[in-house]
Amino acid sequence: MNRLGSAAGVKSIVIFVAFVFLFIVAILLDLQYLYLMAVTLAVLPLASYGLAALFAARFTATRTHASTVQEGRQTPVTLEISAAGGLPQGTLRIMDTVPPDLLAPEPKKDGTTRPLDFWDGEDGEQTYFLEPQRRGIYKIGPVKLETTDPLGLFVFTANLEAETEIVVHPEPLAARDFAVGGEGSYGTRERDGKTRKGIGMEFHGVREYRPGDALRRVHWRTTARTGQLAVVEFERAYQQNLIIGLDLAKGTDFGTGRETTLEYAVKVAATLADRTLRAGGGVTVITQSGRSTVRAREGDTEAARFQLFDLLARAKADAETSLVANLQAARIGEGAHYAILTSGGDLNLAAYLSNRVAHGDSVRVYFFEPTSFGGPQVSSPAVAGGELRIIEREHSPWKNGGKLLEYQLRESR
Repeated sequence: MNRLGSAAGVKSIVIFVAFVFLFIVAILLDLQYLYLMAVTLAVLPLASYGLAALFAARFTATRTHASTVQEGRQTPVTLEISAAGGLPQGTLRIMDTVPPDLLAPEPKKDGTTRPLDFWDGEDGEQTYFLEPQRRGIYKIGPVKLETTDPLGLFVFTANLEAETEIVVHPEPLAARDFAVGGEGSYGTRERDGKTRKGIGMEFHGVREYRPGDALRRVHWRTTARTGQLAVVEFERAYQQNLIIGLDLAKGTDFGTGRETTLEYAVKVAATLADRTLRAGGGVTVITQSGRSTVRAREGDTEAARFQLFDLLARAKADAETSLVANLQAARIGEGAHYAILTSGGDLNLAAYLSNRVAHGDSVRVYFFEPTSFGGPQVSSPAVAGGELRIIEREHSPWKNGGKLLEYQLRESR
């Protein structure tokens, strides 16, 4: 029982005891005015209830908060309650309806009934904090309101239809070293040996040889002309075409809560995208439900990044089609890098990726093993000439800061 109910119960008991005492004393002493006092005391609760019922105030609620927040970040929510007409309301308590995934693992006062932070009988507000635990789209509301009659003997409840929506973007994993994501095949590290179309270092110029420079970078024409060793100097190379394919085929999401193949895949997609963008590269995310592109150093990068993460926030494994159709429709040129995230064994997808490798693209498949999430046995979509990374439930992004999952994203292990 909440505090309003407890207080009302105590008051009712006190009035009942006082009525019984007065009535007994009136009988024993045969005093008429004590009879009148006892009857008045007995009628008082009914009169208070009638006043509250006949002159009930009309309440409205307004909720204010950010429309988009980051997973794991606290955000304030303010509820404003207004009363019009009726009797003055001395005590008012409210409880907002909040999905469990928006609350901290050990919520303190959030989601509990308590008085308004400020209440003058007509207007008041309550502020609390959310800490989203998982990306997605959530509805907040309705507002549950509790008030009492003038004497505080009865508790009246009402639901105020004040629903709002909040979108939670996935939070990328923090990089633990400089060789993680966004470098090598996904960014800034010069590759040893050969390079591919669309990869490598951009030519910057020729300079004198310095101890430690690789001999393969010697510019022999300049060396022959000047008689001194000269090497080719490159600018930092950025991956221009990181294609993240997120498979949202229906029936491929296994697990419960946030420990599911889809939640892990979204976390990996957000991490790969974030690290490549920070390194100066461009990213395209392709799913069956949409496509979003952030071009390196072109246009409004922040706005494009927002759209990309919004696409990831809204991802659901409910597509009736294969990811292959969307990859083909994107018409990606040769020399691109693919990061494919799937928990299905789509043979058509494997065939498509093998064809891309044959045309000079690099492919890395992140396979989220269904059996470790309580799902069925599925053949991993291994690609000839590509790389396969198997991610299991033990690689949780929410345990130990995602250390085990972050290890799976490293360029070399």
